[in-house]
Amino acid sequence: MSFNEIIDGTGSSNRAKVNSNNRLETYAVDRSRMADVSQRNGEAFLLTSDFISLTTTASFNGVMYVKNTDPDKLLFIDKIRICGTGTSMGYAQTKFVKDPTAGTLISDANAGGTVPSNLSSNKSFAGTNYAASGDGKTVTDGTQFSQFTIHLPGHTIQEYDGSLILEGGASMAILVKPSYATEICVEIQCWTENK
Repeated sequence: MSFNEIIDGTGSSNRAKVNSNNRLETYAVDRSRMADVSQRNGEAFLLTSDFISLTTTASFNGVMYVKNTDPDKLLFIDKIRICGTGTSMGYAQTKFVKDPTAGTLISDANAGGTVPSNLSSNKSFAGTNYAASGDGKTVTDGTQFSQFTIHLPGHTIQEYDGSLILEGGASMAILVKPSYATEICVEIQCWTENK
């Protein structure tokens, strides 16, 4: 005797089909983890700065600081987008710093934009997002862990697919040194999940 159906054991009478190769047929939707979290529970977020006018070109300017303040959640960073303006070709050196604690970018405590990626969600970001209020903000400690250059005018998107993770209490800062006076804006796409 041959069976080609599996009946759901939970009593819903749903059936699964087994094909001629003895394989269970399934239906799946492929989407990013961030999109799944955004739809399922609304805990995906866009952290943003305004356009920050930078005239300091001889040193790095702190532009964004992010900290996970929830000890029970992990903060997964999906993408970081950095844009710069200009009328002629130039560049902006960019670096990321792990666990900074001092500098005017942090002590000014200027709130950056924080909005759920699912615009219908009422969830709040479980952390701190500071964006520079102007030129020359400093970050004076921490450990640099990445650096790259973007073309001006232009933008770059650094893709981490959630592999850049901040545990509760961990933080990072983004610093930029442009080759000429410009405006810079930053967007971090991220989500949180329980440990």
